Amino acid sequence: MMRLRMPWTLAVSQWWRWRYPYLWRGRIFDPHDAQQVMSYAVLRLRQETRDVFLPNHIQALDYALIARHLGISAAEVQARLADALCEISRTIALIERARPHSNNPANAEHPDV
Repeated sequence: MMRLRMPWTLAVSQWWRWRYPYLWRGRIFDPHDAQQVMSYAVLRLRQETRDVFLPNHIQALDYALIARHLGISAAEVQARLADALCEISRTIALIERARPHSNNPANAEHPDV
């Protein structure tokens, strides 16, 4: 006889995860923490764009060094970097749209403002 399991409970503050499951596939992050959102967006990049983005922005390598290291042209490095920036901005914009609003009264504006 198979035992019935209780369904997994979801905290009320995490409702948005049901509507946007592809945003948190494989990794959990706080949508209100900008550093976690940015690292999630970078980790979500495709491999070929991440291979160009990280050396350029973390190690501050120029296009020629990255191109030589990866065995591609400098124009291809520039195109992949542009793709990476577009993907990151699109992911961050989607997270900001899907992010639940906090009910913290300390951050709320006065109704007369």
